[in-house]
Amino acid sequence: MLTQQLFNGLLLGATFCLVALGFNLVVGAMDRLNFALGETAMVSAMIGAILMGETGWPFALAFPAAMVAGGVVAVVVYFASFRFVPRDYPTASILSSLGFGLMLTALVTKVLGSNQRSVPDVLPTVHIDLGIFRISGAQVVIFGLAAVLTVALYVFLERTVWGIAIRGVSDDAAVTGLLGVPVRRVILLTFALSGALAGAAGLLTGLAYHTVSPFDGFNTTLTALMIIVLGGLGSVTGGVVAALAIGIVETLTVAYLSATLRDLIVFILVGIVLLVRPQGLFGRNAGVLERV
Repeated sequence: MLTQQLFNGLLLGATFCLVALGFNLVVGAMDRLNFALGETAMVSAMIGAILMGETGWPFALAFPAAMVAGGVVAVVVYFASFRFVPRDYPTASILSSLGFGLMLTALVTKVLGSNQRSVPDVLPTVHIDLGIFRISGAQVVIFGLAAVLTVALYVFLERTVWGIAIRGVSDDAAVTGLLGVPVRRVILLTFALSGALAGAAGLLTGLAYHTVSPFDGFNTTLTALMIIVLGGLGSVTGGVVAALAIGIVETLTVAYLSATLRDLIVFILVGIVLLVRPQGLFGRNAGVLERV
């Protein structure tokens, strides 16, 4: 049923959205891409899966633990790949974060093995039939949490002192620093937030597919990069719209064409959009914090 596939695509896009927002936060704060963010999501998802599957933690505790783990990993990436790299050498931090991501994958496979880990279902007895499509309890949790986190991020950036500081650094870090804002602390907070969003996305994606793998990180990074390029670097609105669009395209391709064509169709879509509008669907007017 088409409506069911469309809903499944929106669900997948909602998880993509969280990682893309994390990417855009770092782009806005430093004009850099953190290529270890996909592996950050993977590490968080593995931790969440272990807590739920092997130690018996409920999802209500494992989910925030995964977000905290993502934030911690992102902070480590910041100090390892960004903090001490001169801004005159942007390629160095990008390559360093890419190498750090590969190291995370190797470390996880060494410590935990290369096998997939199952993620226990949440609310397995809950099923809602709306006629045009059917929703499981896990899908309600995934979509609800993704929506809440997206809205919470917007409110944080628009209504809080630290959120306004992040917006200021995104617009002009030098001027913002002259006004007394601790720029380095703001950037550190930005990395922590991006990692927490990636951690949430990793575990929610694992919940959707019921498994997580140590090798999910690169695919997550690649998908997030396509989203922010399609939506426009630094655009919150563009990231959300592009994430939902790519989620729908991937789901419809798998359902009606072939799973092997999923990435190809998305690449073609992104290529066409960039030929027509190189800056992406929404461009970049005021950094990561342009108003919705």
